[in-house]
Amino acid sequence: MGKEILPLDNRFSDYLRDESRNVGRAESISFPESEADVRHILATLRTLKTPTTVQGSRTGICGGAVPDGGHILNLSRMKDIVGMAESRDGCFSIRVQPGISLAALTRQLYHPVVDTAAWDDPSRRALHAFSLAEKKFWPPDPTEDSASIGGIAANNAGGITAHYYGPARRYISAIRFVDSKGDGYQVERGRFFFSQGKCPHPNGKILFVESPPTGAAPVLDLIDVYLGSEGMLGVITELTLKLLASPKEHWAIVFFFTAESEAANFIEQIRTRPNEPAEAHIVAVEFLDHDTLFCIDQQKEVNNRLAVLPDVPSVTAAAVYLELHGDRAVQVEDLASQLLEMSAAYGCDQDTAWAFSGEQEMKKARLFRHAAPESVNGRIDSVRRTDPRICKLGTDMRMAGCSFADVLGMYRLDLDRAGLQAAIFGHAGDLHLHVNILPKNHDEFLAGQKIIAAWAKKVDAVGGSVVTEHGVGKVKKCLFRSLPFPRRLEILRHLKEQLDPEGLFNPGNMFELNR
Repeated sequence: MGKEILPLDNRFSDYLRDESRNVGRAESISFPESEADVRHILATLRTLKTPTTVQGSRTGICGGAVPDGGHILNLSRMKDIVGMAESRDGCFSIRVQPGISLAALTRQLYHPVVDTAAWDDPSRRALHAFSLAEKKFWPPDPTEDSASIGGIAANNAGGITAHYYGPARRYISAIRFVDSKGDGYQVERGRFFFSQGKCPHPNGKILFVESPPTGAAPVLDLIDVYLGSEGMLGVITELTLKLLASPKEHWAIVFFFTAESEAANFIEQIRTRPNEPAEAHIVAVEFLDHDTLFCIDQQKEVNNRLAVLPDVPSVTAAAVYLELHGDRAVQVEDLASQLLEMSAAYGCDQDTAWAFSGEQEMKKARLFRHAAPESVNGRIDSVRRTDPRICKLGTDMRMAGCSFADVLGMYRLDLDRAGLQAAIFGHAGDLHLHVNILPKNHDEFLAGQKIIAAWAKKVDAVGGSVVTEHGVGKVKKCLFRSLPFPRRLEILRHLKEQLDPEGLFNPGNMFELNR
């Protein structure tokens, strides 16, 4: 069944779209259940020279999973845990197929119920040791927990806790992948490096990249080329994930401010706090503006799941969401007290702040943060019903070399000049905001596209990142028409010409091949 190539008919129409709200086209689809299935399907498609779009759970917002003709290879049925290992120093790693969701992985790490019939003996022994050890977790944490692990790896996403833990690649030590010929390989971290512009590949070939004008060759681990390549070089069929000891204390606090400027100043003080060793850490610093909170409030009227959330204070101009991790309650409580006292200096009424701790309460906290993109997407959907040409217009840019107030002020000024409304939220601690423009009609949609292109130039000019955790896909590649082509994309394009010269993987994504 997993090897079957099915015609794309009405049963599979949902697989023509992802969360970008774009809709594509395809002639066939398959649902492999193993690497052997993937190899068989890709070998068959290659004889027909059929381009293939790789999909996971389709939670991306840049159109990367939207097919541009050809075949859809959907990995959602490859969702097994296939092995585990324990190192000599007691650290654990887990091997998973790419289709497993973040939510399913988290459940299995906390309450493992795994079919180990196909596991080897070392994996079974590691699982036994794991069951006796203290809880472990995998740090990457995008707010959408239905996202697949393969998709998180393909975009090198980090999510809200990347402020402290960093991106996904830090916690992926090996991958297996299948190339366009249908051959399977493994790449372990630290085994294949680029040196002087050259790198051995497990297929026996030597990869080449051009040195930048300075003459300095890129220093890259081959695995990090695949992680973040959005499936342009091969299909990831297995990942080895590095696990960390789970903090015993998980807290969240939401602060509400009557002036957006005061929220910005509070965030800046958090950002510039001395980064001293501590037993309790701020792992997430998230900003939500008035329009985002309004969208959430509207969504509460139609989404019963959100009914458990308290009401946002009526005079709120902006909210700041913080998550704290630590191993001792007294230390996390001390950090929380410091933050509450700090917030009061910026006009936050401590009595209105929300505080969450413990597993069940943290679910409410995450529900609130996840409601931001979910409710904004719902707003876009309502406009799309009047004009299907309108799709999601959101940024994924990380600014550099300025304050949070400067970043927010830039966006506000340009939006006001253009007469556009936007919901702004995101990773404030890293100057990484998601500005979601809310067009009322197609003219405003076109104006929104122009303003995002202008922002890209500003961010690039100061050394920021134009595209970060959401990827490039089909939606964001237009930003690079008026910018110097990023070095990383140039490397990926050069490697794709060597590893997938016919351009069969994910046509239309990221860049066009040089011909």
